[in-house]
Amino acid sequence: MEKRRKGKLRKKVKVSYICLSLLALLQITTPSSAQNATTDAPSVSTTSSPNPAALSYHTRPADVTVAVGKPAVFRCGVPTASPNLTFTFYGSHGNYSLTCPHGNIEDIPQALYGSCDMKKEQSLAVWTLKGTSMSDNNTRVVCQQSGNPDAPAAILHVYDNGTRYATLIGCVIGGFFGTLLVFGLSYTMLQRSETLQRCFKGNATEDDMDTIIRKD
Repeated sequence: MEKRRKGKLRKKVKVSYICLSLLALLQITTPSSAQNATTDAPSVSTTSSPNPAALSYHTRPADVTVAVGKPAVFRCGVPTASPNLTFTFYGSHGNYSLTCPHGNIEDIPQALYGSCDMKKEQSLAVWTLKGTSMSDNNTRVVCQQSGNPDAPAAILHVYDNGTRYATLIGCVIGGFFGTLLVFGLSYTMLQRSETLQRCFKGNATEDDMDTIIRKD
């Protein structure tokens, strides 16, 4: 009987020892997995959002109203922290884009001039139309900063202040008096030129002689 009791006690001791060892293993492996999770967490890469202050416009394009023949200027400026912008000119003779601050510009007509200027606080793009006409009315410009969904625009308004009609009337009057002056000078030269007078008188004398001979 005593041997049986001792055998049972030994079995119980072994079972309890195995249970304790399993619990110890669980306690050891659980912190290690938690440590792995904490160490892996910082390795996740996060993309930083752009600075809202940099995605803004220091100088927004404004509508321009000028008389026909006068120059028109459009400006657009962004902070130097985000200086890339594209300033597009939509005109009656075509569309042209100005990329700043690099100053890349397409082939443009002589009356249109685009420039980039890097100042202390902003990257500035400028479109200058040297001489406006009525066909330039409702010309539109659009400024787009890189990464900014906002794209401000402006429109050119050209009006006729009467100078065109005055110029036309002046040209007509000048042409009329110019024609009179040419005829007057021609008549004066004809009277003073002896060679021309002899030519005309010689023809008249020959005609008179022919009539006299025929009568005789």
